[in-house]
Parts: sequence; structure tokens; C-alpha cells
Amino acid sequence: MRPRGIVVAHGEPMVAEALAAALGALPGLVPLGSATSAAEAVELGARADAVALDESLPGAEEAAATLRRAGTRVVWLGEPRGEDDEVRVPTRTSVRALGSALVPGADVVPLRHPLSPREEEILRLVSEGMPAKQVARSLGISPKTVEHHKTRIFSKLGVPNQAAAVRVGLDMKGAARESS
Repeated sequence: MRPRGIVVAHGEPMVAEALAAALGALPGLVPLGSATSAAEAVELGARADAVALDESLPGAEEAAATLRRAGTRVVWLGEPRGEDDEVRVPTRTSVRALGSALVPGADVVPLRHPLSPREEEILRLVSEGMPAKQVARSLGISPKTVEHHKTRIFSKLGVPNQAAAVRVGLDMKGAARESS
């Protein structure tokens, strides 16, 4: 399967960026950017195969129509609405499910991540909400070492920040449970 370009459009920049980064960790999906407005979604989506579009963005309906006319698949981020035949992915679902909706039939199961046991431990503690100083104290290492590990984790997972790393880590954990 050729890589598929995707765009995430959400009113909250951190959410848009984190979702795009998490989707980029799935094989075959290449984030082309994230947008925080319907106009940006149309602009970036012109080069994409699919766009995940927040239904609450002002102008989202018009943006979706424009994208569809250009041949871009549109997947709504939001709750299903009874009888409509739009593709919708609830916000409480996994990134893997969103990836499957954006590129139906693609194998978007996350690859096994290459984290060391120490990096996995740090990611787990960070995902529990521990700040770096607390992680350092609990592991008996310096805060600078924790930050070094976090930088390596971001690089290995191909994500830009801690929120995206936690999301990818949680998705991988969920995928491992589902395959067990």
C-alpha cells in the first residue's frame, strides 16, 4: 500500500497536532499537517488523501463539501448522528480506529515500538501524570536524564511532544491487549 497523506483539523491546536502525530505512528499514514480552521483544512486537504475534521469547527460543513468535490475522503471527529451516512469517529475511540476510518482497508495496526525497558517505564510514569522531577525521584535518576529519555522516546515514536507520545503509548498498549 502506498503511504496515504492525512490532515487533522480540530479547533484546539494541541489536539490537532497530537492526533496528527499519533496517526503518523501508524504504518502507511503520513500527516501532511494539522489545521485549526475549516479554511486551513481545505488548504492542507487539497494535497491529502483524507481529512479528519472536527464537526464543531465553524464552516466545517462547507469545508467537507469542498474537500469531497476534490476527491478527498472526509471523516468527522464526533459522535454518530442517527441516520446520516457520514463517516464519524467518536472522540473516545482509539487513534487506530480513526486511522482505519481515514484509510479503509489499510492495515493500520501500530508497529511494535522500539522503546527500551527504561523508556517504557518513563513513558508509563509520564502517562500517569508524573512530572519529570517526580519520575526522576521515583527512579533514582536526575531530571536531566528523564528529559533525555523523553527526547529519545519522542524520536523513536515519531511524535513532537509528550501528549502525542502518551497517546501513541496508550494506543500501543491497547493494541497489545487486543491481540492477546
